[in-house]
Amino acid sequence: TGRQDAIAFHFTEKGSDIVILSAAHDELGNQNLKQLLVVLIVACAGGVIVAIGSGYFFSRQLLSPLSRIADQVNEISAQNLASRIPTGNTRDEWHYLTDTLNRLLNRLQESFDTQRRFISNASHELSTPLTSVSSQLQVYLQKERTPAEYRQVLESVYQDVQHLSQLTRTLLEFAKTSGDTGGLELNTLRIDELLLRLPSELQKNNPAHSVSLSFNDLPEDEQALFVFGNEELLFTAIRNIVENACKYSTDSRAEVALSAQEGRIEIIVSDNGKGISEAHLNTIFEPFFREADLRSTEGFGLGLALAQKIIKLHKGSIEVKSVVGTGSAFIITLPSTGRKF
Repeated sequence: TGRQDAIAFHFTEKGSDIVILSAAHDELGNQNLKQLLVVLIVACAGGVIVAIGSGYFFSRQLLSPLSRIADQVNEISAQNLASRIPTGNTRDEWHYLTDTLNRLLNRLQESFDTQRRFISNASHELSTPLTSVSSQLQVYLQKERTPAEYRQVLESVYQDVQHLSQLTRTLLEFAKTSGDTGGLELNTLRIDELLLRLPSELQKNNPAHSVSLSFNDLPEDEQALFVFGNEELLFTAIRNIVENACKYSTDSRAEVALSAQEGRIEIIVSDNGKGISEAHLNTIFEPFFREADLRSTEGFGLGLALAQKIIKLHKGSIEVKSVVGTGSAFIITLPSTGRKF
């Protein structure tokens, strides 16, 4: 039959039984084992192929939204930042990713729009005095003038140059506060001593302006009055706000109140001017913004924008409260030295 069975030999010697068992080669069993091995190899290989194929298929299905999002992001540029990535209706991880990217695009668009407005307004403000200087010189050079006429045009040109110089300094200060505190000289300074400089500084620029300082209810611990920052930048921010209050107040007077509590310092600058309409409360800190009926007033519309940037640079905040026809109050909050950054 092609199979050799086991053969047993039995011997008897001197009362003992000796049994010898000899096993022959099992051909059929070996064939079954080979067939089983082949089946296992084929099953394993098939399982691996199926696993790779299904993994590739599902990964493609899983990552296809990512490829679609990447293609849509690649189509968005500075010229069409208004485009947004469809989020779909399913609240899954892809919805969260696209929503996060859309919020990032919103911030980028807002930053680009602000930059465009700033460049446009800055170009206009810079070109105005240059055009005035050029026009006056062109007119007066067309023929001989008297010494008095030359003096008149020189005085006019000098005013325009001063205006241009002041605007350039303001723009440089504005640019300097657009980064972080890494390149600034920071020291511990006492805020009440900083505020004491305001009356003389404002009267030096405009004798009609006056400042009333109120330091009531200050804490006994002097450390509560110290802040950590750049003295000149911080003074520029507060001075701009106080100067604005004097400029738009009916009696050219500003009231400055100082208080300190719970690790923070609060400075309130009040005036009794015409107030700010509710529609403009969110836009007064934009560069070059000025209400239509106040554009004839001297200034560039950069004071509040610069002040806000400096205060934010010092980890503080500015809040505005205003009543039309009564006046406005600017509330500056700064961290004391107990909360250094």
